[in-house]
Amino acid sequence: MKVDGLSAVEVVAVGKLVSDKESSEANASLTAGKYDVDVTVRVKGTLTRGENYVQQVVEKANPWLLLSVALSHLNGVTVDSIVTEALTADPAMVDSLKAKAAEAIATVKGPTATPCNGKTTGKLTVEVVR
Repeated sequence: MKVDGLSAVEVVAVGKLVSDKESSEANASLTAGKYDVDVTVRVKGTLTRGENYVQQVVEKANPWLLLSVALSHLNGVTVDSIVTEALTADPAMVDSLKAKAAEAIATVKGPTATPCNGKTTGKLTVEVVR
């Protein structure tokens, strides 16, 4: 849905007024049907937007793909052995593997740097105008 006639600041302010949870809960309380809506609200307050930044979005690294590729290079007996060892791992062995695994994961995470918009916070009030 496009909001015509509002500036970017006004659109962001309206978007900050109701959380996804509140919207979802209100929607769940409606019964099926058509509703006419005509409401006027006044929104007052201040928005603060931070600077844009770059963040590692590690979900993009897809560790399951890395594991799948690694396991695909092995035969069935070796895969079974790895799974068994992972489920019954000796804590001392785990510590020695962590350093090597951390190095491999750092390589996979490297290309996940993602530009992000600055965070926007608001101190807003809303009043229904009758």
